[in-house]
Amino acid sequence: MTADLRRIRAVAASLRGIRDHVHENRDEPDWNTAAFDRAITMLDGAIENADFSGHILECEDMSGLDYLIHIDSLIAFLEVYEKDGEASGNILNLFPRQQG
Repeated sequence: MTADLRRIRAVAASLRGIRDHVHENRDEPDWNTAAFDRAITMLDGAIENADFSGHILECEDMSGLDYLIHIDSLIAFLEVYEKDGEASGNILNLFPRQQG
């Protein structure tokens, strides 16, 4: 299995930033998941044979705790691919995706 390690790392960093923002503003009762969903779309094609479309939340009023759970679980998933990719050598350093 091949993976674009640079993109995986970039998305994980983005998700960590979202997580930090949600955590710092934990008094907010509800969250729009648009930032998370945009990060998910950046994973398209980053990991061979992986489809992340089922992870898109499309929610305008998710509780902070539920949102953090989704964010942390995806970060953990990406970290496994990152570690496995480093060890296996099946890494692609693809050019950045062109934004339409």
